[in-house]
Amino acid sequence: MPNPRSIPKNLLILHYHLRPGGVRRVIEMYLPALAASGAFDTITLAVGEAADRAWEEPLKASLAGVNFRIHVEPALGYLTERAADAPRMRQALRGFLTRFSNPETLVWAHNLGLGRNILLADELARHSAASGVPVLSQQHDFWFDNRWARWPVLQANGFGSLSKVAKAVFAAGGRVVHAAINTADESLLAKHIPGRTVWLPNPSGRGRPPSDHDVRGAARWLRKDLGHDGPVWIFPTRFLRRKNIAEAVLLTRWLRPEAMLVTTAGVSSPEEADYARRLEDAARHGGWPVRFRLLAGRDAQAPSVPALMSAAETILLTSVQEGFGLPFLEAAALRRPLLARRLANVEPDLLRLGFKFPGVYDEVFVPVGMFDHAAERLRQELVYEGWKKMLPRPVRHLAGRPRLLELAGSSACVAFSALTLTAQLEILAQDPAGAWAAASPHNPGLRAAAAAAGQPVEWPENAESQISPTACAARLLEAALGMTDARISDREAVRTQKAFISDRLQPQFLHPLLMQS
Repeated sequence: MPNPRSIPKNLLILHYHLRPGGVRRVIEMYLPALAASGAFDTITLAVGEAADRAWEEPLKASLAGVNFRIHVEPALGYLTERAADAPRMRQALRGFLTRFSNPETLVWAHNLGLGRNILLADELARHSAASGVPVLSQQHDFWFDNRWARWPVLQANGFGSLSKVAKAVFAAGGRVVHAAINTADESLLAKHIPGRTVWLPNPSGRGRPPSDHDVRGAARWLRKDLGHDGPVWIFPTRFLRRKNIAEAVLLTRWLRPEAMLVTTAGVSSPEEADYARRLEDAARHGGWPVRFRLLAGRDAQAPSVPALMSAAETILLTSVQEGFGLPFLEAAALRRPLLARRLANVEPDLLRLGFKFPGVYDEVFVPVGMFDHAAERLRQELVYEGWKKMLPRPVRHLAGRPRLLELAGSSACVAFSALTLTAQLEILAQDPAGAWAAASPHNPGLRAAAAAAGQPVEWPENAESQISPTACAARLLEAALGMTDARISDREAVRTQKAFISDRLQPQFLHPLLMQS
């Protein structure tokens, strides 16, 4: 590891919240390794809302030897969930940053590119520019990744132009290094902000799998809670549109009709609530063998997610959009069968690390006769036009068109992921055996992936040396060691965002599921 005394002695970690999954999991994986490195005298985790004590106490216990605390500052949370106006929020953020950071502090900020609190991104960039505080800005997701409904929120908070947003998100003027969780994003960042970017993946590792006792307990718990003695397929996820959960339902019903599908976590933001309601209503009405939000609202007596994954027959990942794809690695660490959608920005990193996942498919294709094709085309035209109006005017001309609208009228089938939820539910309402019989000839890749999904995935040594918590912590410290006084210019920030937006508006990234707010 780098010489820890060459690194600021205090670490300030910033995030909007500590809700289950996502960034919280990343932070809890990093923290013990960072504490063990000896690099920091104090570590402060600052968030916009209080953590669950059942999660907080074990974390603190794992960080012996370092002065660790969790600080709640409401101004760090999502802007849409705060009542205060922008001037008061800015004042609170300035006060917080002045109290908690100085040039002897390394600020490790998570997901500022998501745009959930553009005032925080802007104030942190200003604070770094004025004081020289070094900032490692970890970019997990971006506001322009199928999240264009954020644009009016950004405007309402004083960011009326794309250039103003870019300067905040990419920290113009600040002493900042941007960290990306996948090499595709890191390459694009490095092209426009040379010398101040780093690949900083989400940590994972073989670790210690759940004991046989815990797995048997999880299996008993599932049988009792679900009232189901058959196999269980599990999709460890929050209720998010980008997770394409209806496809997980479809795969389970088509490929393993005896199984019950479960998802783990609940709805984490209001804009996902309607999607969750419609899917849950359809499942109830259709009597589908599914249980959504299995662990939402549960106490600490419920089995852990790794134990549930180990007790399940198959793990699913049907997302249309991921920054890193942690379930791939979790399934490999547990040596569990995985059936997963291929993700163009994730697969190169998995291959680079030495992973080979036999149960990976490209798309699930459905015959156009399975849904009202004419109505769906009209629906998508309307959704597309409404979505395009949400885009900032300067980039509307860059927008591609969804795949269904580009298909010739004679096309025999279409990707299930290219449909709106309405059309997806039409397909799910049909008899699964008959529907799969009709769709199977169009899905040789899916059939091959399903047949191979049960093959064990080896954990390559190359992965352990690059993405174990210890390796990731060392990479973070190296980034901190290499931080110079060089600042990000306005031009670099604007150019970087423009390049990302141009990339993300290409047809392969456009999904009707994510266009509907």
